[in-house]
Amino acid sequence: MTGLTQAEEPGRGNQVIAMLWPYMPELRGYLRKRLPPAEIDDVVQDILVRLVRRGDAGAVEFPRRYLYQVAQATLIDRHRQERSRCVPFHCELGEARLPHDELSPDRFVLARDEIRMAQEVLARLPERTRQILLAVRIEGASLKEAAARHGISTSAVEKHLSRALRALSESVRAAQPPALAS
Repeated sequence: MTGLTQAEEPGRGNQVIAMLWPYMPELRGYLRKRLPPAEIDDVVQDILVRLVRRGDAGAVEFPRRYLYQVAQATLIDRHRQERSRCVPFHCELGEARLPHDELSPDRFVLARDEIRMAQEVLARLPERTRQILLAVRIEGASLKEAAARHGISTSAVEKHLSRALRALSESVRAAQPPALAS
């Protein structure tokens, strides 16, 4: 054998299909009662692929029963897959019609002010707190890595992070106009 499984050997899949082909119209009728018309061809293809992959056409004593067992297993797997992916809640992604977001001079000024404010807050933080914040939030280090780097516990790293984030959020709140603060 050249690395192919029995089901992938040339001719083996054809034997399975040839043995079960007479039952295909009946299978399609069975599927019509259970599926929307647009899905029937896909399900038939899935069933045929499973049958070819399984191979062993000679070992099948009752081909019709075998076909329906594979069909039932395929329907169950498709149902589970749809449920696990919450398919009914998916939406088609078309062209987004979002308002054009212009980079106005006002936005540049606001962004510069926010950056300057963040830099000032970072400069006021204790050195270790600033280093931990930059390591975890900017460099992507884990809490354990930051703790090992500074020779402290992970809970101490968490306290440094919360202190830094609290200082940043307080400066943002203080800079907001009163009508926007909530």
